[in-house]
Amino acid sequence: MLSKTAIALGAALLASTAYAQTTQTTVSTPEGAQLEVSDDLHYPPGSLTQQQLESSTRDLFVQDSMNVFRRFPREVTADMVRFYTQALALRSLNPIQLTSTQQMILTGVGSGQIKLSAGQQGGREYALDGGPLGGTGIRFFTLTYPDMATVSQRFAQAGFPVPDFTLMADGTHAAMTVDPGGFAVQVIVDPAKQDNSDDGVGVGIGVSDLARSRAYYREFVGLDELDPVQDQLLGVTKYPYRHGETTLYLYDVGEGLPKDTGSAGIQYVISDAPMAAAKGEHRGIDVQTPLNRLAGFGLVTVWFYDPDGVTNYFAQVGRPRGAEAAPVAAVDPLTILPPVPDDYTPATTAWGDPDLRGTWPIDHLNGLPLQRSAEQGNRHFLTEAEYAERQSRIDSLASRYDNEEAADSIGQGHWVEMGDGSRRTSLLVLPQDGRLPAMTEEGLRRSAQMRSSWARGQTFNWVSDFDNWDRCITRGLPASMMPMMYNNGLRIFQAPGIVAIQMEMIHEVRIIPVDGRATVPVQIENWLGESRGHWEDANTLVVETGNFRPGPSATSIVTSGSPPENNTPISTQAKLVERFTMTGPDSIVYETHYSDPVIFTQPWGTRLDWQRDDEYQFFEYACHEGNVQLRNYITASRAGTVGN
Repeated sequence: MLSKTAIALGAALLASTAYAQTTQTTVSTPEGAQLEVSDDLHYPPGSLTQQQLESSTRDLFVQDSMNVFRRFPREVTADMVRFYTQALALRSLNPIQLTSTQQMILTGVGSGQIKLSAGQQGGREYALDGGPLGGTGIRFFTLTYPDMATVSQRFAQAGFPVPDFTLMADGTHAAMTVDPGGFAVQVIVDPAKQDNSDDGVGVGIGVSDLARSRAYYREFVGLDELDPVQDQLLGVTKYPYRHGETTLYLYDVGEGLPKDTGSAGIQYVISDAPMAAAKGEHRGIDVQTPLNRLAGFGLVTVWFYDPDGVTNYFAQVGRPRGAEAAPVAAVDPLTILPPVPDDYTPATTAWGDPDLRGTWPIDHLNGLPLQRSAEQGNRHFLTEAEYAERQSRIDSLASRYDNEEAADSIGQGHWVEMGDGSRRTSLLVLPQDGRLPAMTEEGLRRSAQMRSSWARGQTFNWVSDFDNWDRCITRGLPASMMPMMYNNGLRIFQAPGIVAIQMEMIHEVRIIPVDGRATVPVQIENWLGESRGHWEDANTLVVETGNFRPGPSATSIVTSGSPPENNTPISTQAKLVERFTMTGPDSIVYETHYSDPVIFTQPWGTRLDWQRDDEYQFFEYACHEGNVQLRNYITASRAGTVGN
């Protein structure tokens, strides 16, 4: 057996990767989740015994398995979900929202999980060409099933090639398949196993130095070392290391082959992440992400590299270290809204400003309500059942177009643009309950005085009985930046010192100076207010707007989940702060913070994920032309009041 020093990677390296990095305030996972690094998480120097430092991490394990995660190209997300949940029939679990644009899809294998993450982020190496023998790193999963016919039927029904099984010397059948992202999955049929691979998962790891890797998983991690086994499909000897339901299979591929450090990794659920960090420091294990806490999730983690750069991620959930510590209440991950990613640097214009130019329609958000239901409480995200119900409703509404085409008719299906089935509960993220705050007494008084064609039981005697949108003037702000049933196009134009936002609805254009000029006097009021912008952090446009002219409603009935009568007044004290953060070449996170102390008892704010679509075409919003609505309302209303 190798001595413990055989896996030491250098104390000097540790000094630069562990304690030195604890001076940082935040670090990011490859998926963009923000982690807080703090000195107070570490055990004080000299507080641990030599025996504690030299023992493996095995005594910290609290789950009878290990979890594995798999990263893949974002464009194959739907196929990946279908492959793992339908073809492989793994249990579908509630996803975890890591950031506003990044979700971890969870599938169950026994007591463990295979976690699927879209996007090959984080500057990692991805080299799956050549299959299991083509390089180092995690190269395949092994999953087991009791019945070959059932497995074959599932693959066929899910639309994937049926596995080509081979009879093995031990009487089992085995086949090597490939998931839609190019990662190998070995399927074993053994009548003694549970269905859905509920006996656990095997993880095949190609290594460049077998002795060094075996020492790492045996002595530092502390897995059970089993007898070597021959893999007939691959023609290699595998060296199994097991904890409970999960087995890692190490096999030698030699030196000089491509390294894959990004496609997959291993997670250990433990009781004491600071202890794992101290053990790693003592042995000189290379640190990927230093000891940290993920705020809101009750999670403390430390990320190590194995000798070939495979992520080994130790996660402490819930109870802090120390027997005297009080238990931490479990936090529902659906209540956590991840921070906006801030690590993307967009291209710049010829004059040096971040380049946000393009078409950013928000029709995909139609159907995501402004407010969430009271029953959803503080949850930012839907449960699986709620999401399925929302998607079913959207699919039903979207089918109206095809139904009308088949019937040679035109109706709502040709007019209303249906969105995607978002997992968010509401556009509102402030207040915490995702609902508009209560109005002040003055706000309620002004609301009762507002006139609109959307108001129930109202009479119409003149044009002043209609709101500004009825009269084709404006939808106002912030309502104009929220999704609705149609005409959801937004375009951003830029010139030196100016950003302009063109809105398809009402064909208005917001002109936003970003050259530092002063705003106009408060006596000058505009329907869309007076805006001034500035650039922040090389990827964010911040726009502050005041000088609002009262009249429009701050909310719009055609934004799902809004107050029903277009009667949310705006006062001259209203202030709107918007943040446009580019999180990728084709994505912007749009945030608002709206305050109006005359109308509302507290501020409120929204968060929307924009998607670039430069092929989107604007349609003319010919509102005034042929607009007979006002005349018809007035004449009908006057006729109804004759003799009363």
